[in-house]
Amino acid sequence: MAGITDALRRMGGMYGSAWRNGYMLADVVEVSGAVEVNRIEVPLVGTTKQGYKPGRETREGTLRIQQIDSRWQLEIYDFLSQSLADRRANRGTDRATMRTFDLKLEVDDPEAYGYEAWQLENVQIWRMPIGFSITDDILDREFPITWESERPLNAFSFDVATGTVSTITNKP
Repeated sequence: MAGITDALRRMGGMYGSAWRNGYMLADVVEVSGAVEVNRIEVPLVGTTKQGYKPGRETREGTLRIQQIDSRWQLEIYDFLSQSLADRRANRGTDRATMRTFDLKLEVDDPEAYGYEAWQLENVQIWRMPIGFSITDDILDREFPITWESERPLNAFSFDVATGTVSTITNKP
């Protein structure tokens, strides 16, 4: 009797989606990023060894879209189009600063052991790509992003020994 192979249980990126304010972002085809803990070198006195301790954290990534409209470019243009005098006049308001938003990332492969969702909080976009190439069938745009924090909304782990799945669910 045939069963489900280990290969079928691997999560497929084609089942991923990105959400903002409850709406799926149909133009987003890739979100990638990493949280990194910088390593601080610590010389260990009296030895020839080097030790390490955790340092500052960074959260950086890329949001890639197939362009439908100019919405993503306008995220940063609204900030760039203001003069310093405008930003000073708007001090203390949302208009004076770069806007942030939350981004929910989901991977829901029907053959995987579980469903995964993460919330990236206070996302900012740092570049406004513009232009085109006549050889592009579809315009892809990449936007560098950073975020302040993240949290699992739904995560899971599979225990090979018992064949059980443990799920962590947090409400948004």
